[in-house]
Amino acid sequence: MKRSKWSGYDAYLVLSDKSGHKLKSCYDSYLNFKKVMEAINAIAFTDKSTYSMDGNIYERKITKTDAQNILDGVNNNKWNNKLNNLFLVSNQLKLKI
Repeated sequence: MKRSKWSGYDAYLVLSDKSGHKLKSCYDSYLNFKKVMEAINAIAFTDKSTYSMDGNIYERKITKTDAQNILDGVNNNKWNNKLNNLFLVSNQLKLKI
């Protein structure tokens, strides 16, 4: 199947496999991953030192460049060491991915 036809969950499962199973390959983790990606998206496109999620304000744990690298890796479905920064944000949000 062509990558353009993959659902978000399909892409997540492939990324999970490429991560050496650092990302859990279950639907609950995928839902948490989507929330983490919302936070990373907010960080990637602002220079502020804080970001807001679900009515809470958080200090950034990663830089704007780190967030943009994560977005590139996820969008290209390629795991690299820079994507480990996902876990800094997920831990801050108390979400298991």
